[in-house]
This record gives sequence, C-alpha cells and structure tokens, in this order.
Amino acid sequence: LTTFVLSMILFFNAGGGPFGVEPSLKAAGNLYGIIGFVAMPFLWALPEAVITYELSSMYPCASGGVRWTEEAFGEGCGLLVGFLGWVAGVSDNATSPVLFLSYVHNHYFPHISETDIPLIRFGILSGITMTLAFVNYRGLDVVGKASSLIFVVCMAPFVLMVIIGIPKVDPQKWLQTPSGEVEVFDDDSLTQNGWFPDEVLTGMTGIYFTPFINNLYFKFKGFDQGGHYSTTVSKRTLRNGIGTSFIVVTLTYLLPILISTGATDLEQDQWKAGSFATTGSEIGGRWLGSWIVVASGVSLLAQFISGMAADSLQLLGMADRGQLPGLCSYRSPYGTPTCGLLFSVAVIMALLPLPFLVIVELSNFAFCLSVAIEFLAFAQLVIRKGDYSIPRKIVYAIMLIAPMSIIIVVLLLASYATYIYGACLTAFGILLVVAKRRDLSCCLFCRRAPIIDDPSIDLPTGNLQE
Repeated sequence: LTTFVLSMILFFNAGGGPFGVEPSLKAAGNLYGIIGFVAMPFLWALPEAVITYELSSMYPCASGGVRWTEEAFGEGCGLLVGFLGWVAGVSDNATSPVLFLSYVHNHYFPHISETDIPLIRFGILSGITMTLAFVNYRGLDVVGKASSLIFVVCMAPFVLMVIIGIPKVDPQKWLQTPSGEVEVFDDDSLTQNGWFPDEVLTGMTGIYFTPFINNLYFKFKGFDQGGHYSTTVSKRTLRNGIGTSFIVVTLTYLLPILISTGATDLEQDQWKAGSFATTGSEIGGRWLGSWIVVASGVSLLAQFISGMAADSLQLLGMADRGQLPGLCSYRSPYGTPTCGLLFSVAVIMALLPLPFLVIVELSNFAFCLSVAIEFLAFAQLVIRKGDYSIPRKIVYAIMLIAPMSIIIVVLLLASYATYIYGACLTAFGILLVVAKRRDLSCCLFCRRAPIIDDPSIDLPTGNLQE
C-alpha cells in the first residue's frame, strides 16, 4: 500500500466524508458546531492516531487492538476487545443505509415523514442490506482497489460547493448561537432518557449535548484501524498515511460546514441527516444537491460493503485462533466467511428500525468500551513499560487525559436503554472469555484450530478492508 491509498482507506474508516455531521449543527447551532469540529480532531483524533502509530510500531499485527490488549493484559482481554470492536463495527455499518436513505428522502421526498411509513422504510433498508450482503457473500471486491476513485467521486461535489459558495459566505452567520427553540423530533433522537441532566444543561446553554457529543465522536473515531495494516506497510508509510488521513478527515468535515452555514439561510432546527443536499442545492443549484445525494450513496454503501467484509473476517480470524466457536470458521464456496456474514446481517437487521442517532449512540457505547481498553494497553505497554524517556512518557500521559475524558462523557450521556445494551454486550463478552479459559471445546469451540503465535498471519479486523 502507498501512503495515498492507506490514507484513503483510513479516511473511509473514520467517516468517509461529511455525510452525517448535520445533527451536530442542529444540536449546537453554527458557532458551537464549528468549534466542536475544530476541537475534536485535536482532543480525540490526534491522540488516537498517535497511540495507533506507537503501538503498531511496537507490535505490528493485522489484528490491531486485539494484539495490543493481549500483550498488555492477556488473551481474555484481547477476546473481549475483539468482540466489542466487532459489535461497534457492525453497528457502524447499520448507519450507512439509514443515512443514505435520509439523504434520498430529504432531497426528493421532504414532504413525507419517515415515521409515517415505517414498514416501507424497513423494507427499503432491508433490501439494501441484503443486496450488499450478497455482494460480500460472492466475494466481490468492489471497494478496496477503487478507494481512490471513490474518494474523488464523493468529494468532488463538496469541492464545487466550496468554490461556488465562498463568495456567498457571510461570516456573521458562523457566530449564531443556539436559539433554544429547536423543535424536538422523536425520529432524530434529540432527547434521551438517561440519568445525566441533559435538559438542565440545554436550558442553560441551548446545546443538546447528547446528540452533539455523540455525533462528534461518531465522525472522528476509527483512526485505530490503521493498526490492521501495520504488517503490510513500512513504519514511515503508516505514519504518513495516518497523518494524511487526519488532515483530510478534518478538512472534509470543516470546509463544507463553514460554507453551508455561512452561505445559506438554513435555520438551526432545519439541520438533520441529509441536509447537505439541501444546502448544495441552495448554493449551486438542484444539480449539485443531486450530486451530493449520489456521492453519499457511493461513499456510504462502499463503507457498508467493506465494513461488513472486514467484520465478518474478524469473526473468522478469531474462530481460527480458537477464540470463537468453530462454526464461525465455515467458508462459503466463494471463500467468504458465511457465519460471520450471517451474524453481521442479523445484528444490522435488528438495528435498522432505529433512528440514525440512536444507532450512533449504541455504536459509540460499544466502541468506547473497546477503545478504552486499548488506551489502557497503551498506558501499560508504552508509558509504564516502554523504553522512552521520562519527558516523552509524561507527554503521552497528558495526551491520554482528553480522549479518556471524552470516553467518560460519551458513556455518561447514554440513555438507560443503552446502558442495558452495553451491560448485555459486556456480559456476553465475559462469558466468551470464561468459556475460552475453561477450554469448553467439546460444546462451543469445536473444530478449534490451534492458536498461532505468529501475529503477522492474523486476519485483518476493522471497518475497511483493502
């Protein structure tokens, strides 16, 4: 892999473009929304990228965080991280068809509410899911080698929107603060039933913190996936690829936000998933809005295909190493992991009826649990046991404060239903660890392959496969 191709792969892992950032602007208004997308890269994405590079350099392995965690805390924690990461990845996949349908709906059928046609909505999303799952089953690689072309197709309309919109920008619009009069819709999940006093803070600031923080976090997570490519590239290529993707992701979020908020008259309560097609139409004409809808389809569906492939391969790899039941080792006649695909489709189908931001919250919760253990592994392997100088270790310790604080905030903002969801996931993951430690091969881990100590031949995991 070249630096450019690796950076494009990580770009799609981290978000694949500005599609889906709109709820942050509805929740926080123009000013705080812009501040959020300026600050989040440095508070979260940059530390995650540095941690990924350091651990990948020390322990190059296709399994990424699973390997790091095993090295720091043992095989049981590695299995737990792998399971939670798989759930987070599959949940991320579920957002792709939901978000694409929102773009199509808001641009072509704004007079129809999605909540009025739940069965039709679920039928369309199920059709998209099953069609793309079949593409994965057949083993058709329509994304990996075309990642650069997909990037150009997806970002071209936003480049045009920036060029056309710059003369129309009124900087005063960037300073608009939350009105405090945003109409709350059940379908965009601006209210949550949790213990955190979100309503009190909203009354004081006008910001709906739960959707704002969750959406920011959702759009910037994923740089740890660079660890899965550490065995296929040099350290220099890995460093440059991660760094380039960090810059590209930040700019492809911030520039469309600045132009859309500064050059249009869209009010705070009008922002929702899919609104970039509306602002594109206002800035450049209906043709530009339609192009953005097409770009969203290409980007989101490409993420779905590659993400499902990688997630199913993760289960296959864990089964081959004896961490999951031997059933997960079964391959189709096309060489694809059949059971892994079936499990992924089952989870996605269960999540499709939910609103976009609810799926985002569930995905974020699982990812927080997983990545928190990875960060603790960094503290154990690099800060505590590493050979670096004391000043460098101090810098790394300080660097961990912001991302760990963000993880805590995301967990605190969750609803009661999400806590139950997270508790069930953790309990199931612990059961897998207990079963593995007790060597229950006779009932669960049948057909178990011997564990291979060479980390370089682990199968890849994560949200995007090359």
